[in-house]
This record gives sequence, structure tokens and C-alpha cells, in this order.
Amino acid sequence: MEEISISISSKSNDEYRIILSPFNQDIIPCEVRKSIRDIEIADVTLERVKGENPTDIGILLKISDIIGKVLNDNNNLILYFYCDDMHDIPRRDKALTPQKFRSLLFSRMFDKYISSNSIINIINTPIEIKADRHIYIHLISRACHLEHVNAIKRDIQQMSLKSKMAYKVDR
Repeated sequence: MEEISISISSKSNDEYRIILSPFNQDIIPCEVRKSIRDIEIADVTLERVKGENPTDIGILLKISDIIGKVLNDNNNLILYFYCDDMHDIPRRDKALTPQKFRSLLFSRMFDKYISSNSIINIINTPIEIKADRHIYIHLISRACHLEHVNAIKRDIQQMSLKSKMAYKVDR
């Protein structure tokens, strides 16, 4: 898969960019890589390029549509979405971290897209890692790729456990 970059603008002239780029599979263990050799993984990045207005539902639906069409056009694709922890985001419930808010928002967007398009074979697999900070990742795939998604999920969780153990030993 070659990198795809799409810009969209809101009615209030805020600009957003959706980037789908090849995922670096070198971080996945060799045995998992071998099992998914015919499957591509795309790293999904959503970024605000311009503006500070709250993101309206129309933009969220456009983002869902674009991501959904890319997934629909690529039968052997798994999408990897890491919920940004570097930039704050306006949210009503300040008790939620920006990462948790993004994760919940991503799941709601996905659910709305799936139900409004009567899609039954696409699955959102959220991953929450409790480390020194909570990390949220989503893997979006076809149901037929769920075995591979679960292997990737297990590997991500095992890597986080090893990191926690190394951190405790170093202290």
C-alpha cells in the first residue's frame, strides 16, 4: 500500500488531514508477520492542519466515510489507529484523558458508520494498555482477519507487559 493523504475542510474553514501509510511490521514478531504475509496493515493518522473550532459531526462522518472506503477497496487490509496522547482535545468531560476521549469517539464514529451503511463483516478491536499512561489503539478489520488481529493484539499486550516488568526491575 502506498501512502494516502486526504485533506478535508469544515464549514468554519478548519482543515483536517487523514493519512493512511504502511505500518512498520518490523515491530511485530516474526511468527505473527509470517501468518499475516498476505495482509497489509495501514497506520491511520488524523490531524488537524488548521483551525481551533470544535470538530463538527459532518467532519467526523466524512472521516469515517474516507476510512471506510479505503478499507472497502482493499480486501486484505487491517487499519491500525493509535489514539494521540501528545495533543489536547476539547471535551466536555475533563475527567476523560484526551486519549480515552479519542478512543471513545473513534468507536462511536465506527459504530455509526457500520450501522448507517449496514456493514456486518467489519470489526473494531480496541486495545487499552495500562502503563505509566493509558494507551488506546484500534485495529479495524474484516471478520475473516480477526484471527490475525487477535494475534497482533496479544503481541502488543505482551510487549506492554514486558515493558512494565523492565521498568519495575530498573527501579
